[in-house]
Amino acid sequence: MRKLNIIVLFLLVTTQAVIAQTANTGNKKKTVKLVKAHRATMVLNIHDTVGKKAQGRYADLPKLGTVIGTLPVHSVVVMKDSTPYYYKNGLYYLPHPKGFQLILPPAGCRINGLPIGYRRVRVGEKIYFYYFGTFYEQAGSSDNYEIIKAPDGAIVDALPDGYKIQKVDNVEYYLLGDTYYAEVDVQNRDYNIGYEVVTIIQTY
Repeated sequence: MRKLNIIVLFLLVTTQAVIAQTANTGNKKKTVKLVKAHRATMVLNIHDTVGKKAQGRYADLPKLGTVIGTLPVHSVVVMKDSTPYYYKNGLYYLPHPKGFQLILPPAGCRINGLPIGYRRVRVGEKIYFYYFGTFYEQAGSSDNYEIIKAPDGAIVDALPDGYKIQKVDNVEYYLLGDTYYAEVDVQNRDYNIGYEVVTIIQTY
């Protein structure tokens, strides 16, 4: 019996080695597979097909990419890497040949105070602040808030218009800037729908 177990173990190890070698040498062309990393705890279900309209409370605000001729009155300048961004009421504009374009600001920008209508977003033990596609983190104990990259697992109640719908492994996601959001069933939200930040990883 012991001899039989040794033979079976040897065959398993040999088979795995052959499979691994075939995978490494049999196909030299690299293929890309997109994989989602999902770590939220309050999510009940991820939708394979999204509802296409995630604007919600931002529906009356302009679409990302919109170009305006003049800046809103009392806009303030927010500098990042010597580039001026113009800020007013949670919206950011960048100089454009035809005026100023509504954009998502880069991480690292800081503002004084949060825009009216922001939402608190908890991820684990951390609290972030969210408005119109932008996440903020309080800078120390001050009234300054720094823009951060969308934290994985954060669930928000709406996305600004200007996103794309992209399918990955037969599941549709919202792509806003370079951030993917899954449409999910959640508790204690309007219509019980939320939009969760997920990480899409390229593996070869």
